[in-house]
Amino acid sequence: MYLSMSSEAISSVLAVEREGEQRPVYFVSRALQGLELNYPTLEKLVLALIYAARRLRRYFQAHQIEVVTSYPIKQILLKPETSGRLAKWAIELGEHDINYHPRTSIKGQVLADFLLEIPDGGSSAKEKVWVVEEAPTEQGSWTLYTDGASSREGSGAGLILTSPEGEEVTYALRFDFHTSNNKAKYEALLVGLQLAKQMGVKAVTTLTDSRLAENQVNGSFEVRDPRMGKYVKMVKQLVGSFGWFAIKQIPRSENKRADALSKLKSTCFDHLSKKVLVEVLRERSIDEQQVSILTPAGPTWMTPYQEYLQRGALLDGHDEARKIRIKAPTYTLVNGELYKKGFTSPWLKCVDQAKGIEILQEAHSGQVGAHEGARALTGKVLRMGIYWPMIQRDAIEITKKCGECQSYAPVQVNPSAPLSNISSPCPFY
Repeated sequence: MYLSMSSEAISSVLAVEREGEQRPVYFVSRALQGLELNYPTLEKLVLALIYAARRLRRYFQAHQIEVVTSYPIKQILLKPETSGRLAKWAIELGEHDINYHPRTSIKGQVLADFLLEIPDGGSSAKEKVWVVEEAPTEQGSWTLYTDGASSREGSGAGLILTSPEGEEVTYALRFDFHTSNNKAKYEALLVGLQLAKQMGVKAVTTLTDSRLAENQVNGSFEVRDPRMGKYVKMVKQLVGSFGWFAIKQIPRSENKRADALSKLKSTCFDHLSKKVLVEVLRERSIDEQQVSILTPAGPTWMTPYQEYLQRGALLDGHDEARKIRIKAPTYTLVNGELYKKGFTSPWLKCVDQAKGIEILQEAHSGQVGAHEGARALTGKVLRMGIYWPMIQRDAIEITKKCGECQSYAPVQVNPSAPLSNISSPCPFY
């Protein structure tokens, strides 16, 4: 399956490979209408796949479909931020056996007419859709606006991360430690780069009104303060994870939005819109933290989902593989950890059964335990943001084996069977 899009239309072609040659089976195209014209590039490509799956449903149900594309369609369908129409499309596509592969070379002339169906202005559709850049450039990079401020009332920072399609992620930071203006700007820069790295961004253009930060990162200014040197070192380490990076100084008048977010440190965050993400930093980014890495003893129930989300690997059995593929859209990987989407709660962190039993015992009879029943105990752990498939059964077993709960349990005094009169065979004298 090949996908294509332009500003006004979407199209797809279904091909089958026989004897080393790709032969077309069906060609589907449709003109975009209304709000669909404003969809980003990736959403238009997913819409083309949805439209093809609906029109060619008999092929999608009977065969394994390989989508050949140079765009990260699989990642946007599985990421935690997916919402609205993308979430609905991901659920609809989850019933089919679809694999995504990067596009290499197109064999033969099977797509000649397909690529010429959608002209875009004076340029051909082939140049717009199928050109893949060898390395990210400034034209396709994300833009990061950062700013930090410090005063007697407190310290804070703000950042705005904008995608090439114009989508924004607004972030506000408040520091629980005292810092200077320059260090607050570095904190904002570090958090912004970490956020871009977690989102899988490959090209970043950072805009800041700090001349010191720009020249120290570029190497034009000498770093004399040891603490400032740690900030510069951490920034350069994060820069190495991007394919293309640039930092530029802009006038303060062009950075008003990030500056306004940085000055929210002494105010309450309750009045902010839900689109503005707020985080409180307890420690400096350059402070070293001791982290104990726990490795699981062996494969757990999370292993099939992690392998499928990371490498697309499935189990050998057909039924087990289909079950994993259908349930995978409700899971996601964040920093290597598995999370599950809840119905009435945010993302739940997945743990193995042994760790989950320890959490149940602590919540049931620990320092904060109240010896609840199995149903209340299960809800309590889910509200804590923890999940594993056998949570309800484990909660029932723990409440049954609790000695204190059994000691004060209600005692059944009713007879097991109805009472009946016994008549004596001979009268008593």
